[in-house]
Amino acid sequence: MSNDDLHHTSDDPTRAHPSDAWDDMSQVDIPALPDFGNLPGVENLPELAPLPELEALPELTMPEVAMPDLDEFLAVAPPAPIDVPGPDALPAAEPVPAHTNTASQTRARTAPTASPRMTPTAKQAPRPTITFEPMPARTPRASAPAQKSPHLLLTSIIWIILISVGFSIIAPGHRTSSWIPWSQQTSSSASTQADTEVREHAEGLPPRLPGYRGSATNTHSMSPQWASGVATAWTLELPTEMTQFGPQMFAEGQILYIAGYATIEGQNGSAIRTLAYDLSGKEPTLLWETVGPTESSAIKTYSPAFVSGENQLFFHDLVIDKATGEQTQAPWGREFPIAQADGIVVTCSTTSSCSGWTHTSGEWTNLWTTPTNPQVGYGFATQGLGYAPKGAVLAGTGTHASVLVPSSYQESPQIINIHTGEATTLPEPGTPGTGHYVEVGSDGFIVLDIGKKQGMAFDSEGTLQSTFTAKGQVDLPAVSRDGTYPSTADLTTFMTYQRANWSTGTVDLVGEKDCSIEITLTSDGSTHTTPVPGALSPFMTSSCYFEPKEVRVSADASVLYADTFTYQDKSRFFIDTVNGPIYTSPELNAPEQIMWVFDDMIIGMTESGLKAFVPASS
Repeated sequence: MSNDDLHHTSDDPTRAHPSDAWDDMSQVDIPALPDFGNLPGVENLPELAPLPELEALPELTMPEVAMPDLDEFLAVAPPAPIDVPGPDALPAAEPVPAHTNTASQTRARTAPTASPRMTPTAKQAPRPTITFEPMPARTPRASAPAQKSPHLLLTSIIWIILISVGFSIIAPGHRTSSWIPWSQQTSSSASTQADTEVREHAEGLPPRLPGYRGSATNTHSMSPQWASGVATAWTLELPTEMTQFGPQMFAEGQILYIAGYATIEGQNGSAIRTLAYDLSGKEPTLLWETVGPTESSAIKTYSPAFVSGENQLFFHDLVIDKATGEQTQAPWGREFPIAQADGIVVTCSTTSSCSGWTHTSGEWTNLWTTPTNPQVGYGFATQGLGYAPKGAVLAGTGTHASVLVPSSYQESPQIINIHTGEATTLPEPGTPGTGHYVEVGSDGFIVLDIGKKQGMAFDSEGTLQSTFTAKGQVDLPAVSRDGTYPSTADLTTFMTYQRANWSTGTVDLVGEKDCSIEITLTSDGSTHTTPVPGALSPFMTSSCYFEPKEVRVSADASVLYADTFTYQDKSRFFIDTVNGPIYTSPELNAPEQIMWVFDDMIIGMTESGLKAFVPASS
């Protein structure tokens, strides 16, 4: 990903500005005066005999040009120049405050309870707006008073010529009162770009009462109601010891599961607290809360954090009953579960092996243990391209099902059959060891070279299906990440033709300098273009480069969600693509960890617990 086209400004204090021309005439290239010989002082001028002969000079003048009186002209100071800012002094819109990472505050330990830890929310007051205002213009520098030249007619003529040339050079920069960089210009169709205000919700909405009132469904398409802005439905405090070390979340249906650090009074070692909440109601309902010991590190993060079975959840070395929350310890100790299918749980060591486990008659049995290439200690957090659902590592079904080994991108990719434990090394396009991407499809795997230009498609057993030429990393649009699972055919089509058949659509920035947002819907192939909102225009690059952390679009393309629209602004935005307004809130930008649970609800993990975000009009 190249940032070569990023717009930069100069920090060099010595850099000359157009306005400096009036302050320092030494910068003007003045030709050397002719040699008049040893001229006496001004007081001796009457003694110079040849001077009267200059009366013939009017024959050399241009009578059609009216010349001002020299003394009167020179007595008038030139007009104060309009200070035209150079690139290093461009007025810039104030950016949206990015969320900051602050240390967790120590609070009194909350005793476990069977009731939800709800923080009552007051009636919603009118929300302030975040306004991007240009910096005040600099005060023009005072012009140096004009100096009269020596009373020599020839010298005066030369100065008149030089001043005229100076005006012809400097004047073009003073035809307007300001200079607008390309990133702040608007297209002819971008009337809404002039609005540089970022709000929390649309104007004219009545105050929203606390609570969730949606349908509690996830159709893999964000609700068009987000075009009204964002509001906080409820807040939920968690035990202090959990929030100190970043608890993990997992949503399945209408249930949200949370696991994090805990302690057991009178016992040494680490423990894990798990909670389950029903999110379908106006407020979250606590279903159960349990605490149990672990042989693993309760505060270590790994992706995927949770692996879900039919009736059980697997978190680190704990097996958690979904109905009751009852915890039991599994025998794999410090290994992490990465997938489950057909009653087999696959775990990996973070070093050099993976294992398969089954549970029968109340006992866990190790089916196989397979050596692997060196693994990474964080799992699949940075694996692939992110088109598959987060934590997806399993491809295929039945006896053909395989998992991807969590190895480094510089290691040859490996897959393991979950039934047999047989490992298969996948070939790489390009030069081995230079790096690659592996994307997990529902039926196989896609391997791309580091430049995303050459690709290979494999089935779930590692058999090569096809090779293809991709467009390259800078030419791929962003895909609406709806939580759906693409096939290898879907991924190949996207890499080749930019059609994301498994997703609602794609989002891209188009144009040169004056960027516009282009949304292409998968349902009918229609394209919807809207200008980049004025608040985001200062962060655009000349190449309209676009690589957000996440985007989502509604099925009618009326609203766009973007997490990190530009690398310079890390905020989360909702953009009304029809009318142009852009929405965010400090609360939405604060969580490090967020999760879409319904079409109209986002859950964020804060320093003290959970916040639920919903459309402002809901």
